[in-house]
Amino acid sequence: MNKLFYKIEGNGLPIMLIHGFTGSHKSFEEISKYLKQFFRVISIDLIGHGKSMISDESYYTFDKSIELILEILDELKINKVNLLGYSLGGRNAMHLATKCQNKINNLILCSASYGLENEIEKKKRTDSDKNLIKLLEKNKIEDFVNYWESIPLWESEKKLSVEKKNKHRNLRLKNNSLGLALNLKYQGQGIQNNLLESLKKIMNRTLIMYGEHDNKYENISKILSKSIRKSKTIMVPESGHNIILENPIFVSREVKDFILGENNDN
Repeated sequence: MNKLFYKIEGNGLPIMLIHGFTGSHKSFEEISKYLKQFFRVISIDLIGHGKSMISDESYYTFDKSIELILEILDELKINKVNLLGYSLGGRNAMHLATKCQNKINNLILCSASYGLENEIEKKKRTDSDKNLIKLLEKNKIEDFVNYWESIPLWESEKKLSVEKKNKHRNLRLKNNSLGLALNLKYQGQGIQNNLLESLKKIMNRTLIMYGEHDNKYENISKILSKSIRKSKTIMVPESGHNIILENPIFVSREVKDFILGENNDN
């Protein structure tokens, strides 16, 4: 039995969806609803999220996380998968691509960072993550979510309907404080290696997406695109960082067209 929870919907070419920090497989409900018409959709809960809560710290490194993802593919007898990762999920997807690109058909990166550029940035981010870990350790999950939702990264989510915001908030609240803290400790951007040089070696067709109002990740996406040879970059309109929540239909259609258009690119 795999240690990561996953849900399968639809039939056809396999696509695996990997959510971001504080999310779960349910973060992709709207996207899965669309994509399952065309693909076999596998939505997972990353380590320490949703139904994949494990207290053993040794499971939280990127290398171990990738092993657990590959175990799902082995369990389902999938030789090659279309892999979509959002934010933290995108960073996991990039790590997987640099380690074993032969397991990936098409790679889709949504609001995903390749890692920080210098030690000063890393130190600043590590210190910030340590403060978040303390917040998780000393307070209720609700207190952490209240703070997390207040940061500027999620500013554009304020325009969403009350119903949609509440549903997304409830997903965050269902996570475990320890699981989130261990993710920050072992998979935070401050501790992540910069993957730019490694990404230059991958030959997978890659779709890179970022939100119209997410200036930071627009720059990151453009740098990513220069490093990944067979890449295409798309700006998602009317969205900030969380493109899978703010404009899921646009994202879904672009993903479908990118994968099914593979033969037309050759």
